[in-house]
Amino acid sequence: MEKMQKIWLWVFGAMFVVPEIVFSFIVLSISNFLGKNFDSLYSLGIKANIFPNNSVYLFVALAIEWIGVLGLLITSIKLRKYIIAILVGMILIWLSLVFFYLYGVSNMGF
Repeated sequence: MEKMQKIWLWVFGAMFVVPEIVFSFIVLSISNFLGKNFDSLYSLGIKANIFPNNSVYLFVALAIEWIGVLGLLITSIKLRKYIIAILVGMILIWLSLVFFYLYGVSNMGF
């Protein structure tokens, strides 16, 4: 692996991991999808209901995370790591569904 590829891998990895650690979109969305109420599950010092009045921040954080996952997907395909590419692709699809669901809910006024 070239040095530039490693740098981009770290950049895209940080773009995915930092918002996920701070806001834990995937864990909270899966728990809500399964119907389990994880009120005690908070991300790193941030309550889960931080975004109702600030939906722009939610979409910016999700967009950063989505771009990071897309970059990881492209990098893993270029490096011929197909198992990792499949896992990252599944995460990308899930984040896309969460993004469009939240966009639809925010336009309805809920």
